Amino acid sequence: MVASKDGQHFVRFVASNGETMVRTETYKSRSSAKNAIASLIKNGPGAALVEAG
Repeated sequence: MVASKDGQHFVRFVASNGETMVRTETYKSRSSAKNAIASLIKNGPGAALVEAG
């Protein structure tokens, strides 16, 4: 979890090569960012793949 310049929190998912894959929206509270992480862990594995374009 990272704090932005304005003090809000966001989560950045980084690949094994060090590149950022995904960055979440910003959250006013740290607990909201933690809830986003928990939701991704719970719901991510079963999520549908949608191709853009």
